[in-house]
Amino acid sequence: MNAPVPISDLFRVLLPRDHPNGWLAMITAYVDDSGTHGGSKIVLVAGLFGTEARLASLERNWRKHLERPLCGAKSRLKRFHMADCNASTREFTGWSRTETDYFCHQLQTEIVESGVSAYGAACSRNDWEELITGEQLALLGDPEGVCIWNSFVRMIAWAQANTFDPKMSFVFDSRPAASQRYAKVVFDAFQRQIENPALTGISFLSSYDIVLLQAADLLAWELYQHATDILLNGMRFPRRPQFRRLTSEMNFAAQIVTRDNMERMVAEHKKRDPALTRAMADHFTFFDPENPDYSSLVGKQTS
Repeated sequence: MNAPVPISDLFRVLLPRDHPNGWLAMITAYVDDSGTHGGSKIVLVAGLFGTEARLASLERNWRKHLERPLCGAKSRLKRFHMADCNASTREFTGWSRTETDYFCHQLQTEIVESGVSAYGAACSRNDWEELITGEQLALLGDPEGVCIWNSFVRMIAWAQANTFDPKMSFVFDSRPAASQRYAKVVFDAFQRQIENPALTGISFLSSYDIVLLQAADLLAWELYQHATDILLNGMRFPRRPQFRRLTSEMNFAAQIVTRDNMERMVAEHKKRDPALTRAMADHFTFFDPENPDYSSLVGKQTS
């Protein structure tokens, strides 16, 4: 397994080469998914984002925990994966519940104290597949797709409201080719509409290599537990103290697309110009982000 890629090297890849040393002030979002495997009733994406300095600080401290888990009481970890840690499987085989809980608490502390922000969006799979069909489905995608849409909206809005950084990029955990294509199409739509910050890149990388994707995995896992409680069990107050801590001690906003939300979306969809809706649906269905062609949208208003 190759050594993890330092965040400084990743910035150099994503940033324009015409800047001295390849550096500019930049916001980067690291995004992971949960529940996208078959059979899950909840689908979501969640991630963290922040300035270079805060992300670099979090990365340094996270690596220390991987190198010497529980202050050296455990062997070095190749990767933190929340599901494995919670279940004491794979690299966490033999860890006690006390040890896994404390290790997660240590990592949560690093996230909270780093000063990064976080956002997550969850969706009920069954309700979405029942209510969102046809052209609206082509536009908004599957349950993961609408979560990606919401993530772009909220993360970009955060950057606009809280920083002066001129550029922003997105790093997703590795996804199947179809999911990558849809996310890139959505990214392309935002890239053409948003001037500040300029959206400079979208990547799909391994959490073995990019350790901040491991932090996104922790956030996504905790949000998945809370979303399950709300959508399946009707529980509103966060059951897990770990999730309560994250949402109270840091800027962690979360949204859940409920059935009521979907019904309102369907009603709004019916009010739109059918020709424009059809053109946009075709665009999202057939557009190839690797070989962009906007001819199908010529003469149509897309803003």
